Amino acid sequence: MIDKADVRISEFAPPGPVLAGPLEELKKHPVPLFRSSRFYQYVCDLREPFGIDAVVHLYLRHGRPNHKVEIIDAGEKTVQEMADIIRKLFVVDPWALQLMRADLATDLEGVSVPWFKDNAYVNRKQFSSRIEKSFDQELQFVGMGTAVAQTLYAGKRPSLIRIYNKLEEWHMQWRKLGIKCDRFNRRMDGLEMTEEQKYYGSRFVPSFPDYCKDRGYQFETGSMLTRIERQIGGNRFPPEFSTMGDLRYAHELHPFTGVQIVSTEPVQNFNFPPEGVPLRDWLAAIGLETVKEQVGGLQMARSIVLKYGNGNGRRILESLEKSSPTKRQPLTMEEIQESFRRSTLLQTSPSSGGGVHLSPTYDNTKQTA
Repeated sequence: MIDKADVRISEFAPPGPVLAGPLEELKKHPVPLFRSSRFYQYVCDLREPFGIDAVVHLYLRHGRPNHKVEIIDAGEKTVQEMADIIRKLFVVDPWALQLMRADLATDLEGVSVPWFKDNAYVNRKQFSSRIEKSFDQELQFVGMGTAVAQTLYAGKRPSLIRIYNKLEEWHMQWRKLGIKCDRFNRRMDGLEMTEEQKYYGSRFVPSFPDYCKDRGYQFETGSMLTRIERQIGGNRFPPEFSTMGDLRYAHELHPFTGVQIVSTEPVQNFNFPPEGVPLRDWLAAIGLETVKEQVGGLQMARSIVLKYGNGNGRRILESLEKSSPTKRQPLTMEEIQESFRRSTLLQTSPSSGGGVHLSPTYDNTKQTA
């Protein structure tokens, strides 16, 4: 999917119907919501005042005073919807505009971020959980998160590959939404309102599964959803992908060609025990997997359990078979590319309707117990 899109607008472009009034007012006096920034004279988030999913950056401070339009939630919009937003802001041909940044991404079900750290390379460099010294011709690998790595970076801005836990990001957004709603509801306590008015005026937060469902994903206990994302910006755009019009053919690109998968083993879920499996049994099943790797196969591991099981070896093995970590077929670059192509087609296809939800595109038939 096209998860982010920023485009450059010429300073000579006439303002569209949304910005015509504010730009005329800015010539005379400050306008509310239009603030200054480090790189631009004025920046305005157009969601609240105008209901448009975009942030407009006006008059670059250094060099030519060009503008920038940053599309918000680009991953939930078609390319045509992005172009329509730009037309509301400036009288330009949106397809001819130069891209300043584009993030191309896809979501993978059943594969964790740590798995990529241990089983993936970028340009013959392995992902790392620490910041390594980086020179002009070298890649920098950064792992960020808590005890379990949640985000991996490969490369340097403006061109890099980012791999992160999408469910964790949604969970943080969901918690912030809850805090925001609580603050709004507490402010109503000091107002002269009836209980009925307060009830219908209050803001409520959906459950986390419903929050994920609104984003096109069916959340279940033990779910894993990892996003792999290629960020391109500055002067790193290839000739065939440099304008807004090129976004219409983004599904034909191969943004993750630098990534190499080195593991051919099934991907196991060590984040959560299978539903209904006691934690002790799940941990014991993981221990059996470790023994199997150390002694050279399942046959030898079974013989050890039978030998030292005090007559209960067979029963122990039967219980561990039901408690083993869930597995999916080995992840391949072909699967990642196909997932990206299918999700991006939802945005680039001329027949795509508005308000599309881009859910993970993976093959359910690859999930095995």
